[in-house]
Amino acid sequence: MEIVLPSVSDPSMAPEGKASLSAVIQFAPYALKQGWETGRAAFLDRVLDRLEAHAPGLKSSVLAAELLVPPDIEQIYAMPGGHWHHGELQVDQMLFNRPAYGASGYDTPVSGLFLASAGSHPGGGISGLPGYNAARHILFKGGAQ
Repeated sequence: MEIVLPSVSDPSMAPEGKASLSAVIQFAPYALKQGWETGRAAFLDRVLDRLEAHAPGLKSSVLAAELLVPPDIEQIYAMPGGHWHHGELQVDQMLFNRPAYGASGYDTPVSGLFLASAGSHPGGGISGLPGYNAARHILFKGGAQ
């Protein structure tokens, strides 16, 4: 869970003793049994219960909350499946297997096509490391044609 309480740094967002909350829950299920339209409020309530266990009093102080789950992330940011890192960060898609077996190490089965995006090792975020690593691979391992 990525939780932000913007009212902490901007008190104009909530009255004294209250809070606004933004929650990005990227590891939530893509599809709920009851659907996100029906189940969103209950899911947010469970998120707040979990946070309450670590920050007593938080749940009762939240006046407004924004909840972003995989379908929201997919729709707003055009990221299929709602993955910040362009794929699951699971054992079969980590390190030398990223993004998938047979298309790792920045090479692909397509001659002259190299991977340098968040879907490549070491993953997403803003580090720029996938591009750096791909460039090094091309320049120093004879990948350039």
